[in-house]
Amino acid sequence: MRTLPRLPVLGAAIVILTVGAAPFLASAADHLEAPLAKANHDLDITDIYAFDAASRKNTVLVINVNPLAGVVSGTRFATHGQYRFNIDRTGDAIADDVYTVTFGKNAPDGKQSLTLRKDGTVLLRGTTGNANVGGGAKLFAGVRDDPFFFDLASFRRWRDPDGDGTFTYTGPTTFDGIDFFRGTNVSAIVLEIPDAWLGSSAGFWGTTVKDGTVVDRMGKPALATVFVNPFGGESDKDAYNQTAPSADVATWGGLFTAVLDVFYTDTGLPGTITSLLLPDVLHIDTANLGKSTGTSFTGDNAGHILNGRTLAEDVIDLELLVVTGGLEGSPVLTTDDVDANDVAFPGAFPYLAPAH
Repeated sequence: MRTLPRLPVLGAAIVILTVGAAPFLASAADHLEAPLAKANHDLDITDIYAFDAASRKNTVLVINVNPLAGVVSGTRFATHGQYRFNIDRTGDAIADDVYTVTFGKNAPDGKQSLTLRKDGTVLLRGTTGNANVGGGAKLFAGVRDDPFFFDLASFRRWRDPDGDGTFTYTGPTTFDGIDFFRGTNVSAIVLEIPDAWLGSSAGFWGTTVKDGTVVDRMGKPALATVFVNPFGGESDKDAYNQTAPSADVATWGGLFTAVLDVFYTDTGLPGTITSLLLPDVLHIDTANLGKSTGTSFTGDNAGHILNGRTLAEDVIDLELLVVTGGLEGSPVLTTDDVDANDVAFPGAFPYLAPAH
């Protein structure tokens, strides 16, 4: 039996948070993850995605907010904030184009008005719940099924089986395969744009902004959740979210490497893995993106772990494999035994399944 340091020092795999009186609410992919985000659910990014559109000539970009919409969070979008799709076309982790979505109060039909801008220029105006088209883009915003899937309860039991705050394990284990996020919803913003607007290769990250301050950001799935909390307080998560991706390596590289050292002691792998994870930008190779319903990870020869992120990709299995020793050939965990979303994805715009 091997006993590792207490959770604040361990910081490996998926760091679970307890929210109020609900013991199973968690910072899973990016749900309810940082102080500012938890104070502004309508600006709390749960996940982002990038995949090939049904037309194969466009790319779909998704930012989801309002974790557990209608239960823990509301279902409406902030009228006091901005939702930004940041696109780097030159490989320097600095946005060359920013697609910004803002929302107004009730439209005449009870929906929210919305506006999409590209680098400050209006592309379209519309309302939530509709497929809005204009300026070469298509935009949907509204409540949809949360496409994230994870056996959270089994993970918590594996992480701390006796509940004493000490992480103890004897080796690989099996999970119950029960999806905690089954039947839950989010507020989704789905943007479809021509591949030509991205070029052959681009980087994508989402940010939400309120009064000029970044509330949340996300690129690759679960990085802030896995790596940022362990050796500091929750305030570090806000600082991470407010760091420009171009500064990620200098600001957070040492912390990422220290967390990885827990499972990759005395090897050169922690630094190598950190260089693959940071900057925290989701790579997009438009010629080789997977469909929304695809299940395979499509890494490329440029050293990117992911190429885009489809709705059906099992990112938890990949995270568990990488963080718990898999790149050294001896992973502690390889799967949570939840292999798919609880409902099928439609394969057509807006691609996420209807709300429950």
